[in-house]
Amino acid sequence: MTTYTATFRTADTWATHEIDADTPEQALEQAQALAEADDGTLDWCTYDPASVPLEEIEIDGPAGESDVWQSDELGLRLAAGDLLEALELAVQVLNTAPRFKVPALETDSYKIAAICDQALARAKPAMP
Repeated sequence: MTTYTATFRTADTWATHEIDADTPEQALEQAQALAEADDGTLDWCTYDPASVPLEEIEIDGPAGESDVWQSDELGLRLAAGDLLEALELAVQVLNTAPRFKVPALETDSYKIAAICDQALARAKPAMP
C-alpha cells in the first residue's frame, strides 16, 4: 500500500489529506468519498468551504504517480480561451464559405454563424 497526498481545491481555499491506497485511482475514489462526507476531517487552510463548491482533487504519489478530478465548471473555465478562439475561427469560416444547408439540424450555415456571433457577444462584451 502507498501513501498518497490528496489536495482538495475550491476557488478560495485548499486542504490536503494523506490517503493509503494501492493505486492513484483508488486514492482518488477515497478522496472523493471523503469530500462528499464533509465530516470535518479535512483541515481547510483558511475557512470552512461549505458554501463554495469543490473544484478539483489532485492525487500525488511518492514515485510521481498521480490522478486528478475536476468539476465540469472548472473544466469549462480552463477550456474557455481555446473554445473562444475556436468559435471565432468557426465564425470566420462560416462567413467566408457560401451559404450551405445543414438538414440534420434543420438550419443553415448563416443561422449557425448568427448563433455563434451571439455567444461571442456574451463572452466578449463591448467595452464602454
